Amino acid sequence: MRSMFPLLGLLALVGPATVAQGQVSDEAVPDSVTPERVLAGSNTFNSGTCVFCHAIAGRGSGRWAPDLSDAEWLHSEGDFNGIFRTIYWGVEEDEFRAMTPRRFEMHPQGGMSVDWEQTKELAAYVWTIGHPGTHPLVAAQSRFLELVRAGEVDRALDLFHRMQRDDPEHLLLPERSLNRLGYEFMPERAEIAQRIFQLNVELFPDSWNVYDSLAESYMVQGDREKAIELYEKSLELNPQNENGLEKLRELGAR
Repeated sequence: MRSMFPLLGLLALVGPATVAQGQVSDEAVPDSVTPERVLAGSNTFNSGTCVFCHAIAGRGSGRWAPDLSDAEWLHSEGDFNGIFRTIYWGVEEDEFRAMTPRRFEMHPQGGMSVDWEQTKELAAYVWTIGHPGTHPLVAAQSRFLELVRAGEVDRALDLFHRMQRDDPEHLLLPERSLNRLGYEFMPERAEIAQRIFQLNVELFPDSWNVYDSLAESYMVQGDREKAIELYEKSLELNPQNENGLEKLRELGAR
């Protein structure tokens, strides 16, 4: 076991609410849970299939998105080795039924093609989800999602940009998760979705999909000209974007 006290200075960026929520302290951390593994595991988790069942940053709720900060879904005592075994070998539906009446199963490695080390990275990240005060990225992810879902988008984006400024090599969340987050607010709160999609455009200007999503948020809000402009940009990057072509026809631009 080792201390992650040097990281706690970075955690100050996240803000007092998360410090309280994450119980930031000089907490003993398993030797296998290195900062490098947590960062790599976060990218794999939030860019891969994990988000479909556990939601962004493992903070799911409901039948198809169990929250990994809840020990029930770790299928172990929450120790690193138990989490690693669960990810590596998977969990059959009958085993889940012993814990919960809900019907689930988890494929080995989450159905992804990950090797032994990548599985350790995922396990390190999942362990940290339950101990967010031990890593600034995980604490910031939790706080960012909390702020966005509370409608405090200005504060959320400020946090995102501050974390990016202080650690430019590691994004708080990757493209896929930001896109997924935006769609949580579509169509009822498209104005929030628009700001998340706009962030994605700024971060990934060469991705056709981010323009497609941003265009949809403008279309839902009735801004025809902006929607057309963005769908055209998406098609410029990917002429095979059938959704973009269909939407342009709906908008009378093709």
